Amino acid sequence: MAQRKSIAAQRRGDALLESYARRGSECGYANLKLLTRVVTTLYDEALRPVDLCAGQLALLWAILATEPVEIGRLGVTTLTDQTTLSRTVAKLRKARLVSVSAADDRRVKLVSLTPSGRQRFRAAMPLWEEAQRSANAMLPLADVRAMARQVRRAARESAARPMAG
Repeated sequence: MAQRKSIAAQRRGDALLESYARRGSECGYANLKLLTRVVTTLYDEALRPVDLCAGQLALLWAILATEPVEIGRLGVTTLTDQTTLSRTVAKLRKARLVSVSAADDRRVKLVSLTPSGRQRFRAAMPLWEEAQRSANAMLPLADVRAMARQVRRAARESAARPMAG
């Protein structure tokens, strides 16, 4: 009797798993990860001739747009955690693409592009333009920009809310 109940419970469990297995294509996370992998590969390959990856170019761009920028502010602007940001800035610094200096308040670090970083950024732009065209052929970039604006807005609103507790 107990074995029959166990088999019935397992079948119900299997049916539940099977119903979810068919719904995998609905998962927002999995779909975004897929898009990210494909688009990242497209940009990384396009930027290979200038020895940059897409994430590095995006960070150089954010620095260029706001330099000199405090590392903390750069993290807020790019929605990047401090560990990842520090690691990427360190790699760019080692490649002599950015400089890090102390602000008037010595505890605050400022990041700027070096002349070499500016030159590399300039050299990357035609490659980036081509990657943009290829990406836009896969998915409308205007829609991607609109979604990114929504995410940034939601992140700012979430950060502005006081913590519960």
